[in-house]
Amino acid sequence: MDVRTDRVGLLLQQLTTSAEFSQARLAGLTDEEFLWEPVPGAWSVRRRGAGVTPDAFGAGEWQLDLARPEPVPAPVATIGWRVSHLVDCFAGRWEWTFGSRRIDPKELVHFTPSAKEALDRLWFEVGRWARDIESLTDDQLDTVGFGQYPRGLDPTLPIVAIVWWVNRELIHHTAEVALLRDLYVRQAA
Repeated sequence: MDVRTDRVGLLLQQLTTSAEFSQARLAGLTDEEFLWEPVPGAWSVRRRGAGVTPDAFGAGEWQLDLARPEPVPAPVATIGWRVSHLVDCFAGRWEWTFGSRRIDPKELVHFTPSAKEALDRLWFEVGRWARDIESLTDDQLDTVGFGQYPRGLDPTLPIVAIVWWVNRELIHHTAEVALLRDLYVRQAA
């Protein structure tokens, strides 16, 4: 593998290799695994009106559990919640960085109980984000407020910091998904 040493190249290689590892690790994910609740009341993707949290959101029939501020300790979440959270993260960040910057983040994503549909959407969003990050110049990387996502620090930070953060989100949550898959297999046995 050729390793790029420019800032955007390093960040993109981190993102794309992490996505490739994650795609391999999540291959064959079933709908049952996707919605498995490892503990009662785990945050998940639920039909509208069936959420277990006060701030559940989503554009369609299915919503993502959410509470603001997030409880301490952080709630246990299903694989479905973690994958859907990533879809929301990448879709929202793209919309408010490269898109129209108009769609309310709470109404941007149509969540799904389907593992395949959610993963397909995740890999689409990751790819779209990566393609547009690739086009950024060094000056743009350092521009404070290049991204305007209203549910984060984006307007106050240079986009390079946001790209780093989004990469960390993918790595963090897909590692948790991998562990949840391991626990699902063992509890079923």
